Amino acid sequence: MLMQKYKYDLVVFGATGFTGKLIVEYLLKNYGIRNSRFTWAIAGRNKIKLEKLIKSLIHINKGSVDIDTLVVDSFDSNSLDSLTSSCKVILSTVGPYLKYGLPLIKSCVKNKTNYCDITGEVPFIRDSIDKFHEKAKRNKCRIIHSCGFDSIPSDLGVLLLQKESLGKYDTLCDEVNLYVQGINGGISGGTVASMVNIINYIKLYPGKRNMLKSSLSLNPVWKTNNYVDQPTLKSIRWDKREKKWTCPFLMAGINTRIVRRTNAIADFSYGENFKYNEMSSFNRGFYGFLKALMMLTTLGLLQLTIKSRGLFWILKNVVLPKPGEGPSKNKMRKGFFNMKLIGYCNKTIKVSVTVKGDSDPGYSATAKMLTESALSILLDRDKIPNSYGVLTPASGIGLALIDRLNDKDISFIVNLKH
Repeated sequence: MLMQKYKYDLVVFGATGFTGKLIVEYLLKNYGIRNSRFTWAIAGRNKIKLEKLIKSLIHINKGSVDIDTLVVDSFDSNSLDSLTSSCKVILSTVGPYLKYGLPLIKSCVKNKTNYCDITGEVPFIRDSIDKFHEKAKRNKCRIIHSCGFDSIPSDLGVLLLQKESLGKYDTLCDEVNLYVQGINGGISGGTVASMVNIINYIKLYPGKRNMLKSSLSLNPVWKTNNYVDQPTLKSIRWDKREKKWTCPFLMAGINTRIVRRTNAIADFSYGENFKYNEMSSFNRGFYGFLKALMMLTTLGLLQLTIKSRGLFWILKNVVLPKPGEGPSKNKMRKGFFNMKLIGYCNKTIKVSVTVKGDSDPGYSATAKMLTESALSILLDRDKIPNSYGVLTPASGIGLALIDRLNDKDISFIVNLKH
């Protein structure tokens, strides 16, 4: 059988968006325009914006004007087929994914092209699973969602923790909690646009509301009725085991579902009784309680604002950045995240994994994570799982990605406890 020939190994689709630009800069700084390991190009919907982008990168690499560019219409199947048949892996930042994502995935699956994105949109991932999982398996391609801050620290953190627990104690942890110990980062206009589209989707398909509210909403349909009561933190709570104040974490809604899908599609490799939760954590004492209360209040106000048409209009048009905009370079440099996953077996602490990053989690760090996810598929074929379909970072890429990220200032540190 003749091997299919591709013009490129990797194409960055959505290169002119805020996160897309960060990815192109990251590729230029770390891998150059040409290297001996892979070829790459950029794609977008607007030729003028693409040309403007490559000219703006001359300060990073004078040869940036030689980057190949592809103009692609997100709603034209022939245009998408031309893109997906030209490369081995598509790295997509074109959101909101509910608006633009499914036609691209359809084309990737049709042309047996691997795909990675950074979506945190649960309804989009659910649609992607329902429409394309089985065909992607047959065509032996990987469709991997949530390859950014949503949900790589969570998904790979749990995978590493369970591997270490099994190796050290010959048992898996039946409960894992993620504690956000510190975080600082900005928000982009694309994130806001995604929030709007999720709200509109629920209004358009009210019958799917209960399914999407389920803590197991991304599991295979026949495994969504798992009897295990998955914990969800909705208020401030004193954590006796960690001696910390805790409250809900904004990204827990997507991250917990991704981790549970990883477990489910691997025939419950973490166990059928596995429980997973995420929370923001603060030190003991009145000051810690006050910080938890402030965080809970902020989340409550955000939820209220999203539900109010008038307040949301003000938030979207006056307070928050427009699509394509995001935090400044200086603000991103000051960004960081510090998260600790703790595994328990029979309520006894067994293993913990600390995940740290030294830049803005949602943008500059996400650019690293998404790029290295795609490169893992390209360059680490003998190290990643031999699995196909609509996957998660842990089930589709696995521990090979941790090795890549540890070299790029995103660290996963194991602590064994007796």
